[in-house]
Amino acid sequence: VQDEDDTSKLIRLPWSHVMRLSTGTEGCFQKDTECMAIFPETTSFYRAKVSKSPVWKLDAGNKSEPMVNEIIVKFEDDEDAQGRTPHRRVPSRYVIPIPQDYFYDDTDNVDLTAPGQK
Repeated sequence: VQDEDDTSKLIRLPWSHVMRLSTGTEGCFQKDTECMAIFPETTSFYRAKVSKSPVWKLDAGNKSEPMVNEIIVKFEDDEDAQGRTPHRRVPSRYVIPIPQDYFYDDTDNVDLTAPGQK
């Protein structure tokens, strides 16, 4: 993987750590679903929760398969000065399920050896 901000930096990771982005037709995000989404105007995924049920629409080019163009989420730790968390619109292709295998607490006994390297 190449870092977008520093093109001289290459990051190697196993295929098992690569996730395909959504096409908008999967339908796995309902209201209150925890997910990862790209925070607006960044290239980073952050934890979020779907805050409104997605609206399904027929794509003009593909009338047979409905899709979701955007998902409205609330990001963790995104409170304003009054303590309110805003709803943010994110293109559906930039919302993914939380990859549970890659999150752990510091107190967990986790083997960080890459798959196939054991």
